[in-house]
Amino acid sequence: MERRNLLKMIGLLGIAGTVGIFSSCTENVEEKTENKVDEKIKEDKKANFNRQKFSYKDPENPTKAELKHTPEINVKETDGDFTRIEITVGSQGVIHPTSKEHWIDYIKLFVNSNLVGTVEFEAGMARGFASFIVKNSNLKAIKAEIGCNLHGIWESSLTLNNNE
Repeated sequence: MERRNLLKMIGLLGIAGTVGIFSSCTENVEEKTENKVDEKIKEDKKANFNRQKFSYKDPENPTKAELKHTPEINVKETDGDFTRIEITVGSQGVIHPTSKEHWIDYIKLFVNSNLVGTVEFEAGMARGFASFIVKNSNLKAIKAEIGCNLHGIWESSLTLNNNE
């Protein structure tokens, strides 16, 4: 009987030891996962996006900073029922820079107040440019909206005459 109890005790101690080793391994994995999540949250906070809307303070005399954030709308060729519209972030030759710290994170195109499309950009990976091909029917007003991660939301609009 003592031998049997002794074997049970050895078995239980073995199981307890295995559980202890397993739980300490699991704690390390959980700890590493928590650290990665904490790092990701800190990284996301660094990429703080400014979502204030801005416009020219003096439309007759825009500054270079205002020009580089203004979307320039170019209506291109018409092909049957569609027209190509290009949006470049920056106007009058002043182009917005692109870096991991300062970039255009999106461009939206609206036609007659309806959202047609959105293009999103990763930090430092592309310049603020997008091309859309839209239906010609009732094409009267075009608005482009862009988001600069540091300097907020900027927009410009264009009114077309006779379905240009």
